[in-house]
Amino acid sequence: MKTLSPVKNIPKSNTFYLDLLGPLRTTKNQSGFTLINLLITLSISSLLISSGIPAITQTYYQQRANISYNELFTLIQFTRIQAVNYHSQAILCPTLDNINCINDWNQQLMIFIDKNNDEIKNKDEELLRVRTRLNTGEKIRWNASGSKRYLRFKSDGSTGNQNGRLSYCLTKAKTLYAKQIIMYRSGRARRGSLAQAIEKCSTLSTLN
Repeated sequence: MKTLSPVKNIPKSNTFYLDLLGPLRTTKNQSGFTLINLLITLSISSLLISSGIPAITQTYYQQRANISYNELFTLIQFTRIQAVNYHSQAILCPTLDNINCINDWNQQLMIFIDKNNDEIKNKDEELLRVRTRLNTGEKIRWNASGSKRYLRFKSDGSTGNQNGRLSYCLTKAKTLYAKQIIMYRSGRARRGSLAQAIEKCSTLSTLN
């Protein structure tokens, strides 16, 4: 019967066992997100978001002001064209009942053909268009040499004796977005300067 010879060269130190655990040790050193990394990332993300929100908000309200202003300018041009096409007086004015013109340009606007030149929408007169009232924070002021209840165009496209400025004002988060349209007696409309619009809207805010 043969006897087994003892195994030689067995390391006596603990390094043998540590070498066996080598693969397990290396898994602990693999890269990844720690709690500190996550907190830092969240902090940076929060700063980027908070700094970007005001710019996004301003862009939104600036775009909103541009849309409302362009709609108003289009309504003016449309009213003038209809006066020429119908060979009759056409009126753009604020109203509560689609009949009478009032002096509050923040209400809904209507355009109608004023055949008898009485500045009232009668049953036999055509209502061409109605624009819904302004949104919260928006205001329109018509500073005219004639009546402030309406903007009138004659059959030749002129306003008769009316000239003035239509100011559009939007105030949000203490920021003013101002626009202005300048009207001439000839019926021509042009866009006013930003400085003039801000000046007029600031004056209106002070009065209110």
